[in-house]
Amino acid sequence: MCGSALAFFTAAFVCLQNDRRGPASFLWAAWVFSLVLGLGQGEDNRCASSNAASCARCLALGPECGWCVQEDFISGGSRSERCDIVSNLISKGCSVDSIEYPSVHVKIPTENEINTQVTPGEVSIQLRPGAEANFMLKVHPLKKYPVDLYYLVDVSASMHNNIEKLNSVGNDLSRKMAFFSRDFRLGFGSYVDKTVSPYISIHPERIHNQCSDYNLDCMPPHGYIHVLSLTENITEFERAVHRQKISGNIDTPEGGFDAMLQAAVCESHIGWRKEAKRLLLVMTDQTSHLALDSKLAGIVVPNDGNCHLKNNVYVKSTTMEHPSLGQLSEKLIDNNINVIFAVQGKQFHWYKDLLPLLPGTIAGEIESKAANLNNLVVEAYQKLISEVKVQVENQVQGVYFNITAICPDGSRKPGMEGCRNVTSNDEVLFNVTVTMKKCDVTGGKNYAIIKPIGFNETAKIHIHRNCSCQCEDNRGPKGKCVDETFLDSKCFQCDENKCHFDEDQFSSESCKSHKDQPVCSGRGVCVCGKCSCHKIKLGKVYGKYCEKDDFSCPYHHGNLCAGHGECEAGRCQCFSGWEGDRCQCPSAAAQHCVNSKGQVCSGRGTCVCGRCECTDPRSIGRFCEHCPTCYTACKENWNCMQCLHPHNLSQAILDQCKTSCALMEQQHYVDQTSECFSSPSYLRIFFIIFIVTFLIGLLKVLIIRQVILQWNSNKIKSSSDYRVSASKKDKLILQSVCTRAVTYRREKPEEIKMDISKLNAHETFRISLYMSQMTGLIKC
Repeated sequence: MCGSALAFFTAAFVCLQNDRRGPASFLWAAWVFSLVLGLGQGEDNRCASSNAASCARCLALGPECGWCVQEDFISGGSRSERCDIVSNLISKGCSVDSIEYPSVHVKIPTENEINTQVTPGEVSIQLRPGAEANFMLKVHPLKKYPVDLYYLVDVSASMHNNIEKLNSVGNDLSRKMAFFSRDFRLGFGSYVDKTVSPYISIHPERIHNQCSDYNLDCMPPHGYIHVLSLTENITEFERAVHRQKISGNIDTPEGGFDAMLQAAVCESHIGWRKEAKRLLLVMTDQTSHLALDSKLAGIVVPNDGNCHLKNNVYVKSTTMEHPSLGQLSEKLIDNNINVIFAVQGKQFHWYKDLLPLLPGTIAGEIESKAANLNNLVVEAYQKLISEVKVQVENQVQGVYFNITAICPDGSRKPGMEGCRNVTSNDEVLFNVTVTMKKCDVTGGKNYAIIKPIGFNETAKIHIHRNCSCQCEDNRGPKGKCVDETFLDSKCFQCDENKCHFDEDQFSSESCKSHKDQPVCSGRGVCVCGKCSCHKIKLGKVYGKYCEKDDFSCPYHHGNLCAGHGECEAGRCQCFSGWEGDRCQCPSAAAQHCVNSKGQVCSGRGTCVCGRCECTDPRSIGRFCEHCPTCYTACKENWNCMQCLHPHNLSQAILDQCKTSCALMEQQHYVDQTSECFSSPSYLRIFFIIFIVTFLIGLLKVLIIRQVILQWNSNKIKSSSDYRVSASKKDKLILQSVCTRAVTYRREKPEEIKMDISKLNAHETFRISLYMSQMTGLIKC
């Protein structure tokens, strides 16, 4: 119920916009409406439950909230009680004249109205946060518009037959368009592509004639040439078309969008009339290059959307990129251009898919040699003038438009969809709802444009924001506006005629935080012993002494003082539970910086967001606990450490212990003792080194022994191999010897005495082998 109630509530206010009985009657009406609708009862009352402490915050809650500025309203109560539903404020005793309640107001001036197709041509709206305003916009098509039709033709070689057809379209098309317009004009322009590689051939023999493959004499390629301005002379149009030669390029897409943008924005060159229906007929059989395509040719400068015709030639074709679809659409709408794509061949569907992205455009498929071109133009024009659509331009920040079209057949459609089949006798209504969500929007434009697509008239909507109270936050006893700082001040005096401040009884010293500080921290004035802070563009200055602000302190992740503190004198004052120069660290994070001895960062650093930052550059480690080059407490106090063991100490050393070390506490001695005696054990280190050295020596001995054993093993193996090979060799010799029997006699040889025991194994083996051979010979 709340949503419908608020809608009715707002609608009622709009109905009272022309009430001349003053604000009192308006507020009484608001009271009646709030009682009827039951607002302010129970938990639905967001005005009273929000605890708003100022008028501006109260009004920002919603269109049903009001603020009582009456001084004696709820004396001693909370300031938030001044914010409530109007009926509640009146019931609590707030006078109607003391209630701040900005109204929603729609003003439609009736004088000096010059529009004939779009009315009203100008609307002024006053809005407050959360409220909405409504008005009706009427669009009435004319019976016969003046028509400007500009032919933009792709003159690449593949369009040769279609261009010949253009020679005879002028008179025939003019006769057909006479049924729809008494004032019809034609113009002509041609395009190919950007005249750089890889779009055209830059070979010296082809750069001036790209049509050598077609055995035709072509004109040099060009981006766009404006041939003939819009004219009523049909003969001149046909003569210009007849003189037109074809050209050529290499790649399939053409530079159509480049040429379309120039034809749309070069208004004076083309000769577009303000009062005419502007039609741009694009004839082609190929697709068009899009933005970023020209990077292939090294062209990276974005299209600026301006006219660059010099001597009717587009001179920026080789230095600026092709326009994007969004940019092209914007320029076509801004210049009231309706586009008719006349496409031959299979690329028709490519252009048809673009229609939702280019409002006010129509695509038609032309037959061979453009036989149906004139009929296509007439049908497209009829379709264009029978469609009525609107769109919002120049959007205002924080303001939202919702438009619904009420078509002649009674149907309702979104504004961008609009109505179709509208005749010149029909009138299309658009219900426009304007809503402002909040007030914290600075700068920007304060008006919007509602534009019917293809029409040369618009409606300008001026937006006025009611975001502040007439009396800021309070009003004095006699209805005078006063600042909330001085509302209850004793120096505020009023008589029957006026209110004034008696400042003599207050000293400016009460406006200083310290006697050496400037009055109100130099950022305010002292009035009646209280600081009134300056209002500056950088942000808000506040505080008892204007010592606080919301802009001069450091930011963390985009939030002042990380959102966990207040800015005071350029430093963040953190809320409980937060710390750090930006209040970015939870206080509990300091526990992560305490070492096992209970020291924060081992006494050598500071804890920042749970991590130690070592202040001593020689310290390292998570808790800054390692400091190899630091002078330890044991070394610093070694002379005092021996005092803990006074045995065998001389009297002089004992006297020194009493004088130099007497002030050291026992706990300090214990800490030092633990540090000193926690030094590494030199005996342990000696044993470790000894054991390691012994093991290394033992390892070397084992390695040497293993090498020797391996060498001996290899030597024995080689000897055995030798005996085996020799045995095999002797057997072979014996076989060859026995091939023939030999018989001989000889005397008994002399006996050789040999001590076999003195022979080594090898010699013994050789003798045995020899004896065996001899025995074999004898047997043979």
